Amino acid sequence: MRRFRHLAFATLIGVLAAAGGTAGAQEQRIAAVVNDDIVSTYDIDSRISLVLLSTGTPDTPDNRQRLRPQVLRQIIDERIQLQEAKRLGASVPKSELTQAFERLEKSNNLPPGGLEQIFRRAGVPRSTMERQIEAGIAWQRLVSGRLRSQIEVSREEVDEALAKYTQGEPVTEYLLSEIFVAIDNPDQEDDVQRNVDGLFARLRTGAIPFAAAAQQFSQGASAADGGDIGWVEKGQVDPEALDTIDSTPPGQLTRPIRTPSGFYIYGIRDKRVLKAASPEDARVDIAQIAFPVPAGAAPADRDSVLALAQTVHETVEGCADLDRVAGELQVPPPVRIADVRVGDLAAAMRDKVTPLKVGESSLPAGEGNSISFVMVCVRTEPQSNVPTAAEVEDSLLRQRLDNAARRYLRDLRRVAVVDIRA
Repeated sequence: MRRFRHLAFATLIGVLAAAGGTAGAQEQRIAAVVNDDIVSTYDIDSRISLVLLSTGTPDTPDNRQRLRPQVLRQIIDERIQLQEAKRLGASVPKSELTQAFERLEKSNNLPPGGLEQIFRRAGVPRSTMERQIEAGIAWQRLVSGRLRSQIEVSREEVDEALAKYTQGEPVTEYLLSEIFVAIDNPDQEDDVQRNVDGLFARLRTGAIPFAAAAQQFSQGASAADGGDIGWVEKGQVDPEALDTIDSTPPGQLTRPIRTPSGFYIYGIRDKRVLKAASPEDARVDIAQIAFPVPAGAAPADRDSVLALAQTVHETVEGCADLDRVAGELQVPPPVRIADVRVGDLAAAMRDKVTPLKVGESSLPAGEGNSISFVMVCVRTEPQSNVPTAAEVEDSLLRQRLDNAARRYLRDLRRVAVVDIRA
C-alpha cells in the first residue's frame, strides 16, 4: 500500500531556502477549540506563513486573509486526525519526526540542522511543519492499520476486472493527481469556490507546484502523497468529472469540478488505453523448406517424400540446422521471411505460424509438386499494457481504502465539537 512520503515537503524546501523572513511571534489568542484541543491565532498565522512560502504566494494582508479559512479548516482536520490516531494508539513518537526531518535534509543535500536554519530564516516555527508531518504520518498509519483490515478484494473481483481488459473493449485509464476541498455545509460553498478558483488560477500559471498545493490545501486521502492517486480507470471516475478529465490533454489541469462532496482540481499526467496483446501482433522470422515431388509420381513415391519431410520435421534443431539438412538432402534452401507481423501473413500461413514457438515447425503438408513445412526462427511477442492480477488487486484496494479514509474523516468531522472563536 501507499506509504507516507515527503514529496511536497521536498518541493517547498527549495522555496523556503530562497525566501525572506516573515513576521515574528504574534499575540496568541484562542482561534478555535477542537474537542478541547486549542488552536491559537499563532498556530494559524504560522501555518499561513508556511503556506505562503511553500506555494510562492506573495505575503500580503489580502492573501493572508483569503487563506485564513482554508488554513483553519486544514488545522482543524489535522487536530481531529491526531486525536483519533492517539485514541487508537497510532501516535507518532518524537524520534520518528526527527527521522523525518533528517530524511528531508538528506534528500535535499542539507547538512544536519540545515532545515532548522531554513525555517529560522523564514520565520516559520519548526513546530508548524512538524505538526503537519505528524498528522500526515499518524493518519496514514491509522488508515492503513484500522481500515485496511476491514477491506477485502476477492479473487473473483480481480478476475472480473482482468476480464474487462482481455475480453471486452479497450479500457481507458488516466494517471491523475488531485486537490480536493470538501463542502460539508452548503453555506460554505461560495467561500470555498472563491478559494478554489483562486488556487486554480495560481496553479495554471505555474506559480504554485501542484504537489505543494495538494500538501497544503487538499483534504483528500492523497494529500500526503502530493495529490498522487495513480492510474484510475475511466469507469471509476466521478460522473461529474469524467467529461472534463477525458477532454483535458495530458500535462494540463482540469478546471475546478463541483461534485456532491466538494471541489476537485485534477492534474492529468497521462492517459492510456489498455488492451490485451493479440497473437497476431507477434513478429516473426520464418523459414519454409519444400521437398520436391516429381511430376506424375506414384502414390508410394509421394508417401516416401512425405516420410522424409516428417523425419526432418521431427529431428531438425532450429533454422540453422534446417539450412544444413537442405544442403545434405540436395533440396532447395529454405525460403526465409524476416520480421513479419503474424497477422499480415496469408491466412493459411498465419494458421500454421500462430501457435509455433522458436525452433518449432508445422506439420509437413502439401499438394502438387512439393511437400513443405514452416519453422519459426525468431519470435517477438507483442507487448501488453494490461495490468497484472497483483496490480489490479492493489488498485482496487487503494481506491477502496482512499474512499474509506474520506468517509472516516467526514464522520469524525460530524461528531467533533468545534468552536471557532476568531
